[in-house]
Amino acid sequence: MISFPLLGIFVAVTFALWKEGLWGAAIMLLNTLLAATLATAWYEWVVALLKPRLPSYDYLLDFAVLWGLFSLLLLVFREIADRMTRTKVRFRRPVEMFGAPVVAAIAAWVTVCFTAASLHTAAVPRDLVQPTPETTMFFGLEPDRRWLEWVRGSTLRGPFAVAGRAFDPDADFILRYATRRHKLEAQRELRVPK
Repeated sequence: MISFPLLGIFVAVTFALWKEGLWGAAIMLLNTLLAATLATAWYEWVVALLKPRLPSYDYLLDFAVLWGLFSLLLLVFREIADRMTRTKVRFRRPVEMFGAPVVAAIAAWVTVCFTAASLHTAAVPRDLVQPTPETTMFFGLEPDRRWLEWVRGSTLRGPFAVAGRAFDPDADFILRYATRRHKLEAQRELRVPK
């Protein structure tokens, strides 16, 4: 069920960036990759700061902070990129015609991967995201797992590595949030009487 909205996101992002051309799509690819990686790597730290102040929003904080950080970072990076690259680079027509859709599709894939991984943090019924934690998303392409592997690897030993702080070091993100959504479903005070 989630696969079709993710496909819609992929098509919409690809089309929007394809229209910007190769240069615009490449800039947005870098901005999206950096913003999504940093948001995923940092959101748990921000949530830990906010939880004591907002205890009744426990189940909403993860998703809201993750998307809030991503949106803020993407806006900041886009503004910086626009100020630094005032001159648009022009490519030869064959390079532009081939490169623009390819780079736009890569940027759309990054967006789908981040979106799929973020759905695990949403305060929705467990089965809405995945019937079981082992089930794959997006027609078996597993964008959520690819994204989590990317962020885990880049914070363990990659460009975003910080001593003593890695994202999801035990690789239990999907199981942890599936259990969390299951606990949320079981809370009686959240049930609507029929």
